[in-house]
Amino acid sequence: MLDRGVDQAHGLRRLFAHHTVHLLPVAANPHTPGSHLLLEGLCHGLAAQDLHTLVVDAAPSVYTTGVDVAGALARDLDLGQWIDEFDAHTSVLAAAPGSLACFGEAQGSASLLFEALREAAPSADVVLFHADASVLSGLFAGRRVRPLVFSGDDAESLKHAYASIKVLVHYAGLLDHAVVMDCAQQAIGVPPAALRLLRCAADFLAAQAHLAAVASTVHDGEHVLAQTLHQLAMNLLHYALPFSVQDGEASLWGPMAGASGRPADAPRAFN
Repeated sequence: MLDRGVDQAHGLRRLFAHHTVHLLPVAANPHTPGSHLLLEGLCHGLAAQDLHTLVVDAAPSVYTTGVDVAGALARDLDLGQWIDEFDAHTSVLAAAPGSLACFGEAQGSASLLFEALREAAPSADVVLFHADASVLSGLFAGRRVRPLVFSGDDAESLKHAYASIKVLVHYAGLLDHAVVMDCAQQAIGVPPAALRLLRCAADFLAAQAHLAAVASTVHDGEHVLAQTLHQLAMNLLHYALPFSVQDGEASLWGPMAGASGRPADAPRAFN
């Protein structure tokens, strides 16, 4: 019975050996309460393109402690047993916030994590990492990728977004960032808060931060919010890092492909 399971896993790896997965870091922001709605909207936008997304959610949460990913892999356990199917195109792995940090400490460790996730969710087209910037900086240091940075338009959220960009610049060498701003009120044009954030990133960090999307998860109707995030999702693969697993070979890294309000107690798919 065990041999049969091993054969099936080997067959899946061969089937998807040349299938490229796109890895996308998303800097979590605890001061942006609509983050889970932004994540859901992005996943729905990817699903509209017939893409399957695995969300590795390592943001701190009061809802779950998450699995110890490092401990599971050290025991040679399949991460697939902790992956939940949110819908036909979206899967979620709730990871303990600190359990991904060690994969950024040693050379090659990040690749081992990416390959393990690839095998745990072989049909995934996109793996989205929602985590603190300190964790993302270790996983994606020196890679050609453009992180998404969540922010609100209030002072605390802006401070955290700026701090995230600073960490990604100083510790990962990532100079290009895409900001997704969730405003307390519906915005007309570019919010002044976004301009301040982009200007500070350029003036003090020599970083290029681009305003990728503006939404209001509190006031936007479901259709408006979906339209905004679907439009962003159309460009996400240009921000992501292509990753492929060749059967029996080392992993390969490719260049970047291109440079109404909901109730507060609505079910959450993400942290």
